[in-house]
Amino acid sequence: MHLMYGYGSIWPMICMLILWLGLIILGCFLIRNIIHGGHRSKRILRERIARGEIDNEEFERLKSILKE
Repeated sequence: MHLMYGYGSIWPMICMLILWLGLIILGCFLIRNIIHGGHRSKRILRERIARGEIDNEEFERLKSILKE
């Protein structure tokens, strides 16, 4: 409404919208990585044990560290 009378511009509103959308997208990305980060680490451990790089004892030790 104030735009009709020359009290402001639409650019601050657009910048604020871009800022909030960016923060929401960043938050979703971070939450997704935190949730799925443990799954990726466990997959890497399973691959390492399958290739023979680590033994069962080391696998269990590393897996317990990941749970903490």
